[in-house]
Amino acid sequence: MEIEIKKAGIISGLFLSYEYEQTDPSAKNNNKTKSDAPIHDDLRNAFRALIPHFAYMCEEITDKKLIEKAIKSPEKYLESAETSLHPDFLKYSVNEFSLIGKGDSERIKISGSKRLESFKYISFTAPEVFLDTSGHEFINDLNDAVETLKSEVLAYMEGKQAPKAQIEMFAGHEEFEEEEAR
Repeated sequence: MEIEIKKAGIISGLFLSYEYEQTDPSAKNNNKTKSDAPIHDDLRNAFRALIPHFAYMCEEITDKKLIEKAIKSPEKYLESAETSLHPDFLKYSVNEFSLIGKGDSERIKISGSKRLESFKYISFTAPEVFLDTSGHEFINDLNDAVETLKSEVLAYMEGKQAPKAQIEMFAGHEEFEEEEAR
């Protein structure tokens, strides 16, 4: 059995929606799933690693040296406003990617948003980029980021998730109160 991730998106900043193609010896199945399990930090960071590509492809941040630095050292640019060497990256978020086509004609479509000065958000999709050509200045890094993201989505599918919300710590609390009242 072979599983190929085709699309994934973060829902409400916490959950994951994903599509994949499952190939068995006798059939090929396309599956769409939404999960209420919280995403893990590695998956969140894999989406975050697409921010420099997204900002560059949308011509929002055009300094090639800056983009390269953010790609090579995401911990210095993409993790927190307090420690970022260039906080403008943190105005952007990537919440979905789609892989279209196969082989030499495989393309990626990245969707995300930008926080405006008014603290409102504008959502947009970057132009599609072929993953096997030099249509993007940082194509090798983009391919690496996509492979990492796909592997993290697969790990999520296999059960790698963030801890459940603290509310679950109190599961059964009502039952305990009822027993005390008796």
